[in-house]
Amino acid sequence: MYIIIVFVITFNQIKELDSKNYFTLFNRQNVCFTHGNKSVLFDTNKNSYIDFFSGIAVNCLGYNHPKLNKAITNQAKKLIHCSNIFYTEVQVKLCEELLKDTGFSRMLLVNSGAEAVEAAIKLARKYFYERSEKRHTIVTAYDSFHGRTLAAVTATGQEKFHKGFAPLPEGFKYTPYNDLQALKKLINSDSSIAAVMLECVQGENGVKPATFEYLVGAYALCKAKGILFIVDEIQTGMGRTGKMFGFEHFGIAPDIITLAKGLGGGMPVGALLATEDVAKAFKPGDHGSTFGGNPLACSAASVVVNELKHNGLLDRVSDLGTFLTEKLAPLKKYKFVKDIRGMGLLQAIELTDDLKNVEVVGKMLSKGFILNAAGSNTLRIAPPLIITKQEITLLANALNDLFANTNI
Repeated sequence: MYIIIVFVITFNQIKELDSKNYFTLFNRQNVCFTHGNKSVLFDTNKNSYIDFFSGIAVNCLGYNHPKLNKAITNQAKKLIHCSNIFYTEVQVKLCEELLKDTGFSRMLLVNSGAEAVEAAIKLARKYFYERSEKRHTIVTAYDSFHGRTLAAVTATGQEKFHKGFAPLPEGFKYTPYNDLQALKKLINSDSSIAAVMLECVQGENGVKPATFEYLVGAYALCKAKGILFIVDEIQTGMGRTGKMFGFEHFGIAPDIITLAKGLGGGMPVGALLATEDVAKAFKPGDHGSTFGGNPLACSAASVVVNELKHNGLLDRVSDLGTFLTEKLAPLKKYKFVKDIRGMGLLQAIELTDDLKNVEVVGKMLSKGFILNAAGSNTLRIAPPLIITKQEITLLANALNDLFANTNI
């Protein structure tokens, strides 16, 4: 007979161990989650929270999703990892289903958004190397965010993320977001530009959408100059805006897009999608990943793709996005609410005072709602795509009650 002894540690002990062992990189909220169900998370004190953050737009199917759980469990029983030196059925099926009707011909699977961005940068430069053209410069927008690795953080147009990591890689330039004339001036003055990489919505900078004229104009400029156009869809892809990819709202056809976050429904997986002409620049050995495209991650991503493409989730997000906009709109009556904006289920409330967002996030957490502070004064709302209208209404009512208290 075996005796199993389970040691339960308190929340304070968890915090002590974290303080002792983990890098001090995160300003953690004073809560420890243990499990979740649908759009609700539960902590060590058995408190419940409606999640309007979803792990930074990652847990698109929420928590304890039966199809996602089943797929991961079944795959774990068969094969968790396999080198990309060999074929796996689950990987080729995912690629076939995701690429279908997208306009892209090939995809590369990696483990994160930053890795997808790194691969995109390498592919753009290799494309022109293969054509014997001296183009290597990558243009991004000020206030953009593209990841934490050294090249991805250099591509990020925010100086605060660059400090302390010099010398940064060469070959990156920046231009103001939503300023087409500035981009045109830069493109006309620099023949070394290989690619322009933009976000449909600048998520980390406070959920700031691109204007239609800007993104379409930037795309047209790149096409006219033979420059590759890359859309970073890490936060806006996989149904977040009400379409499979954010760029679809603009009627353009990028050469390359990057994906991650919601792609795996919580499993770490990213992807690079490219047209055939661009993709063929990569030759065997040019890039790779030990864990990228592993069977376990692919099994999860396949469920997400299927839910979006075949089970009505995209239409649901579009409807919920409109509903969320309508429920948040009355909050504009408060003088400290500067703007409410976004696309689909990626929306934001901008406040007039810097850092007031952090205070609101804390107060809403105590009320049982998880929000996120983005930028210097913005509340980011990015719930699981399975959020309900009832839960959205509860959020709007709670925000209204809080805002009515002038002491915040």
